[in-house]
Amino acid sequence: MFTGIIRFLEEVNAVIPLLLIGVLAIHPVFYGCSDKAIGADGTVIAEYEWKGKHRITLEEMRQEISELPEYKQRQYQDKEGLETYMLLMAESRLILALASDEKLNEDPEILKKVQDYLHELMVKRITTQEVDDKLSLSEADYVAYYEAHKEEYVRPEQVRLLCITLLNKERADEVFAQIKEGKDLAELAQELSDRGELVGPGANPTSPGDTDYFSRDSYPPGTEPFLDAAFAAEIGDTHDGVIEVEVQGQKYYMIFRKDEARDAYQKPLEDEDVRKSVERKAEREKRDALMQEWITQLRERAEVKTFVDRIPEAQPEETEAETETEPEE
Repeated sequence: MFTGIIRFLEEVNAVIPLLLIGVLAIHPVFYGCSDKAIGADGTVIAEYEWKGKHRITLEEMRQEISELPEYKQRQYQDKEGLETYMLLMAESRLILALASDEKLNEDPEILKKVQDYLHELMVKRITTQEVDDKLSLSEADYVAYYEAHKEEYVRPEQVRLLCITLLNKERADEVFAQIKEGKDLAELAQELSDRGELVGPGANPTSPGDTDYFSRDSYPPGTEPFLDAAFAAEIGDTHDGVIEVEVQGQKYYMIFRKDEARDAYQKPLEDEDVRKSVERKAEREKRDALMQEWITQLRERAEVKTFVDRIPEAQPEETEAETETEPEE
């Protein structure tokens, strides 16, 4: 019942708990009492006076702890943790008692939020009963979804290059001339990377020049001349010239050698990532269908009628000129 308040107290600034500790110090029955009185409802671990005597039992505390998330429960497994939680329980009950004295349980704003939350919980529970608990898919359902959406699980044609990308045309022409004279492209990529000149494809400092595998949709609009040349080249060939592309107003100058290529590939359902995706999407599709079927049945049962013609058209927003007041004469 008080779990939410306890979580709150654990996270907020320590000011409120410290003030309450001061109050509790006046009532040593909260802490340090060696008596283990057995009450009608169980082992009493704390008690306080607030318009009468109130008690907290060991059984109540253990029940509250069991309702916490597992990672929180681990904080209250030993004696020290249980003592901490005991104090938090006492603090939370004092705060609620004070709030009740202030009649906050009658506050319209709070009651409205309680009602809203109640409705939210009710909707969630009935939806779980009528939809989620009826959601069941077989292996045949997953296979059928995969077959109907196979195009989503195709790895497209890809290439891998050793590429130098620069921002300065003169520098790119100079580098390409060195390559034509026989200098190794990989060696040049390392030198340029060490000087911080590489950008874009091939700029990975841990592997200068290596683009890794990429497909035609890996790079933004404007890079088509580079992509066309990369996919058209033969493996092992260095493109004859510097390719200029422009992306969002910035020009790039690219020199590359095609090192590897692989054809498009249909990923099987047995692929781990494919399997997870198919299961997730198939279940969502089935749930959406169950939800729509349930809502339709509700509408038919209630004979819902709608009167769209009674909804007024949206009013045009007033212009600044219309809202200005007339100047006084």
